[in-house]
Amino acid sequence: MKKTILLLAVMICLPFIIFAQRVEVTPFGGYVFPGTMQGDYGDVYLNGNAQYGGMISIAISRVMDVDLLYNRSDTKAGITYFNLVNNLSYQEVPLSINYMHVGFTKNFRVNPTVSPFVGFNLGACLFAPKDDYADAWFFSMGLNAGAKIYFSKRVGLRLQAQCLVPAQGTAFSMFIGSGGPSGGVSVYSTLFQFGFTGGLIFRLGKIK
Repeated sequence: MKKTILLLAVMICLPFIIFAQRVEVTPFGGYVFPGTMQGDYGDVYLNGNAQYGGMISIAISRVMDVDLLYNRSDTKAGITYFNLVNNLSYQEVPLSINYMHVGFTKNFRVNPTVSPFVGFNLGACLFAPKDDYADAWFFSMGLNAGAKIYFSKRVGLRLQAQCLVPAQGTAFSMFIGSGGPSGGVSVYSTLFQFGFTGGLIFRLGKIK
C-alpha cells in the first residue's frame, strides 16, 4: 500500500518535474509535540519525538511550487482502554507515523536571499505499530509556514512550523430548502500534530 501511494504521487508530479525550470530537494529533521487521539474504546496518547523526512519542490511559477513530501516519526503510543471486565487498562506500544503527501507552496519573494512561504498538502498517513497490532491508514492533510534562507544560488535553509492532521472520519450532507439544493463534505479528527522542522535546500535546474 505504501509503495502504491508513493508511486501514485511520483506519477502525479512527473509532468511538473519534466517541465520544471527549478527543483528543490530538502532533507529535513525536527520535533513533533505530543498529541492525543480519541478512539472508540479509549484514548491514544502519542509521545513527542523527533521527526525526519524529505521533500521535493517543483517550481511551476516564480512564486508557486508543487511539493512531494514524506514525513516520519518513531514514537510510542500510550493506549488507555477498558478491558473485558470493564477495568481501565493502559499499554504502551512503539510505532512509526508516516505521512506521504502532495501539496502546494506559495512563496513570498522578499529578496533573493529570504523567501517566506505558506503551504497546504494532503495524502495518506500510516500508523505502523511495531508489536502485534494491525497497521492503520488515514486520509490526512497538512499546513505549514516558514521561510527559506538562501546562502547561495544552489544551497539554502528551510525553516518551518507545521500541523499534520490524520482524518478519523468524513461525512457528506445534502439537503433541499427554499433556496434550492445544497451539500457539503466534512472531515473529523481529534489529533493535530504540531511540530517544527529545518533542512538544507539543494536547488537544481535554472536559477533566476
